[in-house]
Amino acid sequence: AGVLVLAAIAVISLFVIVALSLDDGEEENIEISGASEVQTLVGGIRQLGNRLGREDAPVTVEVFNDLQCGKCAEWQLDVIDPLIEGPVRAGELVFRHFSVEPDRATGAGGFGAVSAGLQDHQWQFIELFFRNQDTAEEQGVVTQRFLDAVANGILNLNVEQWQRDFNSDQIRETLDADELRAVDLRIPSDPAVLVSGPGGSELLVEAPSREEVEAAINEAS
Repeated sequence: AGVLVLAAIAVISLFVIVALSLDDGEEENIEISGASEVQTLVGGIRQLGNRLGREDAPVTVEVFNDLQCGKCAEWQLDVIDPLIEGPVRAGELVFRHFSVEPDRATGAGGFGAVSAGLQDHQWQFIELFFRNQDTAEEQGVVTQRFLDAVANGILNLNVEQWQRDFNSDQIRETLDADELRAVDLRIPSDPAVLVSGPGGSELLVEAPSREEVEAAINEAS
């Protein structure tokens, strides 16, 4: 099983490298929306890499989701965003990049998000990407121009540094670790949440509802 996992990670890295090598060509600028909404949502909440909220929080909610999955975007906005507005301000959210399609690697969106996380802006990138996913789909692939547009929509992000970090070994290692975490937990091909706290841990799979996640948070507290 360990050999198969390592082989899968090698394939993941290969597909992502190929995806990032695509030539966008010369097209008109991409416009994105929701930057102020995202800043209102997460602004003022402590961030550290893929973590949002208090580092010493009694309850941690790990979110396993895929930036390049249409149904996953809807789930994120319906289930996770209300947690950011409520319980997370007294807790902590951790984002894990997890491809919900077994035959597709974690995409370029994950690279962009983790790169933004090196400047503690990963959650802004994630939320802004999800809100503009339809624009990316119109391109057919996630282009570098689209990723640049998302990055430019984030307040105080050093975009030049973000571009330099984009394809670093650290980014690949983080994405591989996220996929391994999902494999270890045997998460099926849907968004999932792992809630951990003094009251115990509970894994919620198959795109759990907001009510299910909030109930798990209360049990873990």
